[in-house]
Amino acid sequence: MAGSFLSRSIPMATLLATLAALSLGPRDAAAARSAEEWVAEGDQHYAAARLPEARSAYQSALGITPLAFAALCRAARAESELAELQKGDEQRRTRAAAVEHARAAVKVAPDSAAGHVWLAVALGRQALGEGAKTQLALSREIKSEVDRALQRDPASGRGWHVLAVWNVKIAGLNAVQRMAANAVLGGVPKGASTANAETAFQKAIALEPAYVNHRLEYGRLLRALHRDADARRELEKAVALPPTSSALDARYQAEARELLAKIR
Repeated sequence: MAGSFLSRSIPMATLLATLAALSLGPRDAAAARSAEEWVAEGDQHYAAARLPEARSAYQSALGITPLAFAALCRAARAESELAELQKGDEQRRTRAAAVEHARAAVKVAPDSAAGHVWLAVALGRQALGEGAKTQLALSREIKSEVDRALQRDPASGRGWHVLAVWNVKIAGLNAVQRMAANAVLGGVPKGASTANAETAFQKAIALEPAYVNHRLEYGRLLRALHRDADARRELEKAVALPPTSSALDARYQAEARELLAKIR
């Protein structure tokens, strides 16, 4: 019974780290760092774009306090971003771990917007590696989670970003994908449009003007709408911002430069 309880309550990656921590001898335990110290170290690695090291530090924090909300959210963020730099089975495992940690965060603090935001983000990145039907199925949960996040915190810039991307994806479904949506979801989710996407991006930017990816994805949408002057404005701002809003900022800014070159 105890084993089944742990397997339901604690993410597997966290459970393994916890068992490792329990195996420390008395001297090692006395010298062990606190969960808060591991989270702080993880934040330092994340700020320096060292995602593998950040992930390891957050896992160490969870090995001490398996259901620490801050560590769960940060682990989900680091893993969902780290997966963007990986491929194949390694990428799938890392994306799954991000979803697992985000789900645990939601269970620990269901009334906090942050857990729902990072679960929506992790699911969105997991969907990138799935087939069309699975992507559509995940889109329903993504929308549900981001709605919960924005209900709890309307000032969540990252939440508005997820909602914007959801609108872009659903509004851009082709005829075949819409047929799949009818089979998987009983129809295409209602309310998605490029106009709603643009509004959501604008809210995200107003709330987090220094977040590079807001500008990049908004510029990408504007270019798709053939509004090249507006797209150029957002992409130039993405490139000009200091790369301190995310561990993937260098990657985002490189993509913005590529899009600018195509516009010019």
